[in-house]
Amino acid sequence: MSGRPDVRAHITSRLDKLKTLDKLADEMTSPRRGNGWDPSMLTETVVKVIPKPLDKLARKAITPGIYHRIADWFRPPHAASRLAAPPTLVYLPLWHVRGYHECFYLRDAKYKIKLDRDVVAVEVDGETVDLMMEEPESKIVPETFRRQLRRFSRLFTSERRYFHLDAIELAVRHRRAEMYTTSDGREGEVLDEILPRSWKTQRIFELRDLNVEGAIMKTAASSDTKQKVVQRFQEKIVRMPETSRQVLSNTFEIEDLTQYYLPYVHFPITRGARVDHVILNAASAEIPDEKDANSVKRQLGL
Repeated sequence: MSGRPDVRAHITSRLDKLKTLDKLADEMTSPRRGNGWDPSMLTETVVKVIPKPLDKLARKAITPGIYHRIADWFRPPHAASRLAAPPTLVYLPLWHVRGYHECFYLRDAKYKIKLDRDVVAVEVDGETVDLMMEEPESKIVPETFRRQLRRFSRLFTSERRYFHLDAIELAVRHRRAEMYTTSDGREGEVLDEILPRSWKTQRIFELRDLNVEGAIMKTAASSDTKQKVVQRFQEKIVRMPETSRQVLSNTFEIEDLTQYYLPYVHFPITRGARVDHVILNAASAEIPDEKDANSVKRQLGL
């Protein structure tokens, strides 16, 4: 991943030197920054979740519960549960992306400046400004008369006054987020809810690094490409200001882009005259949820 653009430091240093926002705006002519705008320039990290030992998973698959153990007691010895064929490891890909969007922009603003009761006139930039009285104005009196009355009475009334000051603001929007997408397109925000930190992981550089001795290996295709994942994340996180005078910097930065391979294992188990197809999450040795189990079955043609 590329380093984070230090736009804040640049704006601060240039503003200290230039002193005005207009000059700063003239200098910053290329607002789009960050590595997220062109996914083809990103390189993802590939990580596998390490499956538990096959013998431990096989024992769990052969004796999954009390019901099957009781049923095995009533079968003849030659009908005991056993593996009908080598297990198959099916890896489901999972994309995870983390980054931020930051937008610096100029906008027009109008400030209401409240004055002390004893102030009867104010000069701003060499000119006096119209003062407004804070008491509610009657809707019966015509606007032109009210305006003349305000100017005449501002020297004599004891009501508090205020005036409006037009200004240009330098504002910033910043949003940081993360997102994951499963092999079948499901989306979530917290990686830990689908990939617990207790699971062991290892970075890999070739798909053959997914192989485990004693098992057939299959990898499922993801419904999302790298480009689609980044595009979905962009739609989620990039929020431009509704009104602005000028955008100075529009940064979309990807800080982490990782494709995980989550292992599931299929054991064909002979139980008497029938064959059970047992699917386990190979990282936890637990039965997976229905959606993940169905994804594995589709890969196996079951």
